[in-house]
Amino acid sequence: MKIKVQLADNQLVVRQGLSLLLSKERDIDIVAETTDGIETVEMVKKIKPDVVLIESMLPRLAGIDAIRMIKEARKETEVVVLTTPQKKAHVRDALQVGALGYVLKTSSITEVLSAIRAAYRKGYYLSPEISADIIDNFVKKKGVESDSGGYGRLSKRERQVFRLIAEGNTTDEIAELLTISPKTVAKHRMNIMEKMDLKNIALLVRYAVKIGVIDPF
Repeated sequence: MKIKVQLADNQLVVRQGLSLLLSKERDIDIVAETTDGIETVEMVKKIKPDVVLIESMLPRLAGIDAIRMIKEARKETEVVVLTTPQKKAHVRDALQVGALGYVLKTSSITEVLSAIRAAYRKGYYLSPEISADIIDNFVKKKGVESDSGGYGRLSKRERQVFRLIAEGNTTDEIAELLTISPKTVAKHRMNIMEKMDLKNIALLVRYAVKIGVIDPF
């Protein structure tokens, strides 16, 4: 039986290249291609792929939030992140919310295939550049919770809102992405600021960069 793979990348040339190379494999079937996070989640619900190969910085919904929503939409679908080099925190967070693979775009197609096949078997695969000690931290779920102060006290939903605020989204945009009301977003924002003892959004963004939730501008 073939592995049903959904490709999620906003760059056409990347999707076409991956589709061409992966389709040559007897055990791979490319069932869908998507260009942004929201579309990706909706397609997962519709197509029910075995594995989503996803770029971590998709438009509209990106990174950890996209992975989390894919897993919430269909827990049987596994996620492999294919992206440019990221901070340790980004890799750790991706695994903690459900991704089974993390492959750099500098990797060979052989590595990409290994990650897809491992995820299909419910196993982990990380590019060799990610050292063994980092993997150990991922498995034990160490990191942000123990070394990032107030961030560790946030609920799962508050962390989603925190990340989206730090990425520059407005209250209305966050409400649409998370399918909640603007009033609820405002309440979460107030709770975040209180728990983390932050006085304004500029400090929130600076803190997010410091702990690796978002990249420096």
